[in-house]
Amino acid sequence: MKKADEDINELVQDEDISDCLEENVWVHEGDLTLDGELSVNNGALAVRGNLTVSESVATDETGTIVVTGDLACRHLYLEGNLEVQGSANVRGVVYGFYEAGISRVVGTTKARIGLFGNHDWECEDENYETLARFSNNHELHEGDPEALRKALGEKAFAGLGRMMGLREEEAPEAANNAAWGLALLKDL
Repeated sequence: MKKADEDINELVQDEDISDCLEENVWVHEGDLTLDGELSVNNGALAVRGNLTVSESVATDETGTIVVTGDLACRHLYLEGNLEVQGSANVRGVVYGFYEAGISRVVGTTKARIGLFGNHDWECEDENYETLARFSNNHELHEGDPEALRKALGEKAFAGLGRMMGLREEEAPEAANNAAWGLALLKDL
């Protein structure tokens, strides 16, 4: 992996994501396979090829990931920016919460669960067993609360239900932020 010494914007198809790229951009030539988790913050990672991660892939509000091929992982957590020019295959949950980020998947997204708050998410071909679209901390716009409870389990549903506008009370030991939601999803 090397620090970008080229115009990385040539790799990025989405103009809004391209505009977010500044310094601290790292480029990996070819397919990249990682055992464990990948979290990108305060910069960007561009993979010229496929990205395969055995556990979660996450961007915080300061992070960007660009994959010119396909992305495969256990969970995909999005606060920041993501561009996948191929398809995304997620064994667990795609969770887009924070409204500062922009996420685009050009190909197909497949996941067990899709949870989308006010995150700017676009994918024309999505396939989820369970889906929820909601306004952050306000109301559920799409999805069946009981199907979500069953798919997420009681612990995750108790915490995420407030974020989806399905519960008034705080979950036990809850921090009222999106990152806490990611911690709940690790058990799935």
